[in-house]
Amino acid sequence: MPDIAPMLAHKWPEPFDGQDWLFELKWDGYRCLMYLGSSQLLLRSRNGNPLNHRFPQLESVTKAVKRDFRNLIVDGEIVVFKGGKPDFASLKTNPGRAVYIAFDLLYLNDQALLEVPLVDRRYELFRAFAWNHLIYFSEALEAQGRTLFELVRSRDLEGMVAKRKYSLYFPGKRTHDWLKIKNFKEIALWVVGYFPSPGRKIGSLLVAREVSESAGAVPGGPPAHAQQDTGTVHDSVHEVVFRQSVKPKPRRLVLMGRVSTGLDQETEDALEAAFSPPAPHPLAQVEGKLSKQEQRDVRWVKPFFGVRVQYTEITPEGRLRHPVLKEVVW
Repeated sequence: MPDIAPMLAHKWPEPFDGQDWLFELKWDGYRCLMYLGSSQLLLRSRNGNPLNHRFPQLESVTKAVKRDFRNLIVDGEIVVFKGGKPDFASLKTNPGRAVYIAFDLLYLNDQALLEVPLVDRRYELFRAFAWNHLIYFSEALEAQGRTLFELVRSRDLEGMVAKRKYSLYFPGKRTHDWLKIKNFKEIALWVVGYFPSPGRKIGSLLVAREVSESAGAVPGGPPAHAQQDTGTVHDSVHEVVFRQSVKPKPRRLVLMGRVSTGLDQETEDALEAAFSPPAPHPLAQVEGKLSKQEQRDVRWVKPFFGVRVQYTEITPEGRLRHPVLKEVVW
């Protein structure tokens, strides 16, 4: 069977409806192509790395292939469910509970299906397996993207993927036939440091949330004594007002990770001009671990500035996943 690189999706900012589209849940796991021979199975990651050793229980999926189907290449996601929904962290902590969610069929009975429309590929995929506790079919909702995204938000899922019903499969390419819409949340945080990167003085920001909440303080964001009369930042619940001349003194801060996506050159230049002189040690009471390399590279600054950050979830380690800088609050 041929080596195939998975087709990729473009980002899309918001849900939509469309008669020519199918809408699926975005499974929060490892993208994986499954190669099924007569009695053997190979799991390959998005980058082509073997995954059998990490999820040996999935080799039993060969028993679920129906008699008239042979030599399949399936596109899907390896997922661990926790509390009724996918949990990315559990892929490392509890890999023995992983299952495979199949959403496309690329090769069947020694024939490539790459130029077959998506709806027909999915029809053959549905027929190919006796679906069981190790392999599941990814159901799709036709036309009603906004309805599915309401479910995504209500259950706090990662997002959804929109696919043109009659799209072909383009290995390794990112096309607008597939669109991913993520379920982002927002949080207001302090900037406590930054990391240089090759060619840039500020490659990423180190951000933290305030733990102690005085009266009127914003949970997870800048404290009440920073609230004054000019400049505005919004999080999902509160409006916090800052005055640049005020030097807030946050109490206890907990690191939430690094943010680089969304940090453009204009913002970088403005921050560089406004930051206090960097120091080799925290300039506020900051809790949380950095790697040894990060400890060597970080430039600590006084937490004068608030930022509004989008993210998909907070990991068990307390770090933001998929953070995107939306606004700096001066």
